[in-house]
Amino acid sequence: MRKRWSLFAFCLMPFCLFALANWFFPLPKEKLQSLPSTVVLDRNGAWLRAFTSPDDMWRLPETSLDAISPRFQTAMLTYEDQWFYHHWGINPVSLVSATIDNLKARRIVRGGSTITMQLARLMEPKDRTLPNKFIEMFRAIQLELTYTKSEILTFYFNMLPYGGNIVGSGAAARLYFNKPQSALSLGEAALLAAIPNSPERLRLDRFPERARKARKKVLLRMKDAGKISEQQLQEAGQEPIPTRRYPLPFKAPHLSRLLTSRQPSSTSENAGNQWIHTTIDQRYQDTAERILQERLRPLQRQGVSTGAVVVLDTKSREVLAMVGSHDFFDKASAGQVNGTLALRSPGSTLKPFVYALAIDKGLITPQTLLFDVLVDYAGYTPINYDEKFTGYVTAREALARSLNVPAVNLYAKMGKNHLFGFLKHAGISTLSDQEEYGLSLVLGGCGINLLELTNLYAGLANMGEFAPYKIIVDSNTVNKKREKTSGSAPAASSVSRLLRPETSWIVTEMLTTLKRPDFPESFERTGTMPKVAWKTGTSYGHRDAWSIGYSPELTIGVWIGNFNGTGAPILRGSEAAAPILFALFTALSGEKAHQWFTEPTNLKTRLVCALTGLPLSPYCLTSTSDVYIPGVSSVRECHIHKNIQVDIATGERLCSSCRPGRQFREGTIEVWPAEVATWLSANGFAVPQLPPHNADCTRLLAGTQPIILSPARDTVYYIRSDVPVEYQKIRLSASVSGDTQEIFWFLNGELIFKGKAVDPTFLTPIAGKHELTCIDGAGRSTSLPLIITKR
Repeated sequence: MRKRWSLFAFCLMPFCLFALANWFFPLPKEKLQSLPSTVVLDRNGAWLRAFTSPDDMWRLPETSLDAISPRFQTAMLTYEDQWFYHHWGINPVSLVSATIDNLKARRIVRGGSTITMQLARLMEPKDRTLPNKFIEMFRAIQLELTYTKSEILTFYFNMLPYGGNIVGSGAAARLYFNKPQSALSLGEAALLAAIPNSPERLRLDRFPERARKARKKVLLRMKDAGKISEQQLQEAGQEPIPTRRYPLPFKAPHLSRLLTSRQPSSTSENAGNQWIHTTIDQRYQDTAERILQERLRPLQRQGVSTGAVVVLDTKSREVLAMVGSHDFFDKASAGQVNGTLALRSPGSTLKPFVYALAIDKGLITPQTLLFDVLVDYAGYTPINYDEKFTGYVTAREALARSLNVPAVNLYAKMGKNHLFGFLKHAGISTLSDQEEYGLSLVLGGCGINLLELTNLYAGLANMGEFAPYKIIVDSNTVNKKREKTSGSAPAASSVSRLLRPETSWIVTEMLTTLKRPDFPESFERTGTMPKVAWKTGTSYGHRDAWSIGYSPELTIGVWIGNFNGTGAPILRGSEAAAPILFALFTALSGEKAHQWFTEPTNLKTRLVCALTGLPLSPYCLTSTSDVYIPGVSSVRECHIHKNIQVDIATGERLCSSCRPGRQFREGTIEVWPAEVATWLSANGFAVPQLPPHNADCTRLLAGTQPIILSPARDTVYYIRSDVPVEYQKIRLSASVSGDTQEIFWFLNGELIFKGKAVDPTFLTPIAGKHELTCIDGAGRSTSLPLIITKR
């Protein structure tokens, strides 16, 4: 009985010793997953750009043995370890045979290591000594007890050295054969099986003939083992030996660098997640780069150095192309700056959203009359691009012509925080504290990048639904693509409805009225051109030229300029950026190019006054049709056309108080409000003059009170001691209602001027706090405090 227990204990002792050793020397699993290279892929899996791992190695590990060529697996197992699937990490027969052969040769001519032992050596590189061999054997047993054969073989293939900075069969297949290792030919598989025995001595780009001989040994061993036929051996032996590395793709460099910079630092936990699947379509990317380069050449001779392009899928908001500059390697133009993310002044490209908000609030419709005259907002006086005023214009025309004054007036009427809040909710992340922005925000007085601005227009294209753009395809979609070899990114998340569909449709139609720069003179030739809603923008000083457009299929943004902020006369949105925009639409639009947005069912059409765009009053002479949103758009009738009664005997205008007992005739006349009447009269517009009101009538007529244009409200005026006071006079200017042009100015209750509103009037400044009052001929008045001090 004692002998049996002794025998059992003797047999159990090795296992106990192994368990004890395993306790003190655990398997370093983290060394099996080294830092990977990063590869950026387009939506179809094509390589855009690859980056070496953090330790400057080319390493493309696979996570499954299924992705590795069966030919390569057979070649490696036949050449290195035919009994791999039958041993527990150590092959005693192979070790004994190798020892005998080495003793006979009196040098090391072959090794007896199994693939598992080789993996242990790759995991913990050591000198080839007898003690280290025992360590490899110990680690090999640990590996066999911890992982499956498939996992061990996958680790092994991922860690094989191929000379230089190439690690793993995946990187070797890509760099030497320009293909994934799943597609290796027999000759290529045999080469990759041979090289790891002496990776520097057999490097294909340095010693191709040595590699050829090594390949022949692998093929002969496969033939002897019955794995291939004689014909296969001969054909594989004739395959050419690559003598250089294939250059890796260098597509979408700005996007690739952006995404890799956002990646977390690689660790053993995330090693293997080196594939970044993007929404980029390489065809769209290549086309956008080509068109930008071609169209930019003539501009570069006029002081313009570069540009940027963003192409979005309208519905999904996926980024199909991101071109950060015309040439990534152009140092003189700072080509490595990503122009799609650079903060620039957007010029007039925000104007459509002011009109959209005004339509959404029921303030205007496309035919609504807007005033385009000189106006002062506490010292801020907006002017149009051509420094001219038109007096009045429809909302549709004001947007098409990109007039500044009507846009600022709408912005001021809604409150400046309204647009700011909308932009923030719509995804513009570059805006800071809203107190930093004044009325000039709508004219480009802020910093916005092209990517977010283009996505903002995609919100209009999606009929008022705004959502984040997408560059990365999520892992679920990637997995589905791998399983089904097809699929698309999921619908955009965080969708917010910020505008009514009817509003977005109206603005879209308004943005199609501007004449396109790509239209030929013959209308019949425009049938092949896609319909686009679009807007341009030019920043102050001609530093930035923008053009953004959209269709149901694509939303495209173009920026042209200089990264150093230098301006150029050609940098106008309509001349520099718009032609590139439409060249892109023409080249990229698919079969759906001529499909257009569906008009919302709730949108209606009504007759409005042809002059004011407001619903018809009984006194409007002509009409036109206009779209509107029932229950939202204003129903206020036209108030400029008025019915008047004129005394037949005196020619005076009569009101209801003085009309009884007099003979009169009725007529219709235009009575312009104070905001515009005086300007129209002073600038030669045919403004009908109202007959004077009956002098004997004491009733105060209704109407708009005078609007003081100068001096500015809430402004302190200073008297300089070094300048004669007669050269520091303050202009007195006011606009009065169209029913009178007579005006009276009072300073502290004393009359200082009487005359016409259009007559130039000046006030000699007197230090102190004053009250300035303006009264029109109908007795309506406006006052403001006036502070004048000495400097």
